[in-house]
Amino acid sequence: MSGYKVRFRPSDMSSINRLCLLDKKAFIEGHNFIVSTTGKYIIPTERVIDTLLIGYEYVLVQKLLAQSLKIPLPVTGAIDFNHGITVSLQGEPFQLFDKMTWEERIIQKIMQLPKNISPDVHEEIFSKKINNYLRKEYFPAHILPRDAWFVIRHAELDKVIDIITNSRVPPLSATRISTPLSRFFWLACKNNEVIRPLISKPYKLLSIFEQWASDEGITDRLSGDTLKTALVRGSPTSMSD
Repeated sequence: MSGYKVRFRPSDMSSINRLCLLDKKAFIEGHNFIVSTTGKYIIPTERVIDTLLIGYEYVLVQKLLAQSLKIPLPVTGAIDFNHGITVSLQGEPFQLFDKMTWEERIIQKIMQLPKNISPDVHEEIFSKKINNYLRKEYFPAHILPRDAWFVIRHAELDKVIDIITNSRVPPLSATRISTPLSRFFWLACKNNEVIRPLISKPYKLLSIFEQWASDEGITDRLSGDTLKTALVRGSPTSMSD
């Protein structure tokens, strides 16, 4: 870790290493960064392991929760590239790895690739001589185990109950942003290439703003209704009415 962020390092640029160490999307798009892990590999004895939600498990846990509650799956997660899954053991962060042979890993990763490119990758990989082809190695896990469950601890439920029963903070007002600020807010969104397409979909903007706020250490909760009201009030159509 560097501060509160995970450190990365470039992987060996060989096609075999990139295929085995990177997630499908990162491999296809030509990226080569992996998490900078150090120390020995250990096998935890606990059956329930905490996650820090600083890796791709953030997205995977969202999906598990949605499936458990029978609600629609999230359209996108807060993390674009899957660099692996992190867990917490005795307060220290660890990355999850799979132990298998190079042959098993190569076959596993090729099967995950789109059908239109997997034959070419298969031919390129297997045309090269691989030393210790059957030697077992540790490879970053990019998906949760098949038997993974989403577990909420009693302590966390108690925190939620306390917030609901003891909170005396009034709800956020959908009209708390003034008209002049709304206009500047609309202009800022309009001139940002990342969020411009979502101006008409303010609730999808919410996750982007929350992620930006989190990256800067801002913990204030945002309201989708507040964003919607501010964009409507600040748009040129509203000013001409």
